[in-house]
Amino acid sequence: MSEGEVDLSQIRGDWNFHINYVNNAVNQTLKRALSMWKPVAGDLDGSIGDAVQNLSSVWSKVNGDLDEKGSINVKNPGIQEFIDAARATKDPLDAAEEKQGAGGSSSHYDTPLEQFTEAVRQVRGYCDDLEMMREQRPY
Repeated sequence: MSEGEVDLSQIRGDWNFHINYVNNAVNQTLKRALSMWKPVAGDLDGSIGDAVQNLSSVWSKVNGDLDEKGSINVKNPGIQEFIDAARATKDPLDAAEEKQGAGGSSSHYDTPLEQFTEAVRQVRGYCDDLEMMREQRPY
């Protein structure tokens, strides 16, 4: 059942609220991913940890460039760099998780590896929100 297309213009009145919400969500999820790296670092290729650290560094630069209303500047080219880097984590993390045999436990997030990969997946999920907010910037 489809409800048709969403009228994205409806968010324009609360655009700053929404972009600040996405910013906070990325900040908190990156923090969680970085904290979960330490317990799994010995089991995974170090390049995965480097990729997540790079995400954090790029996002810190994005957070340092605020627009006139105090929100992240969605015109900052670092946002596209962040999106590209986040999406590039998919294949290496999926392969690492498959190699480790994660995902077969009774609870969806039993192991540190599952918690780490889920945090990074969530970061990737916010990329769609960032793209939408960039396209819908009202000013």
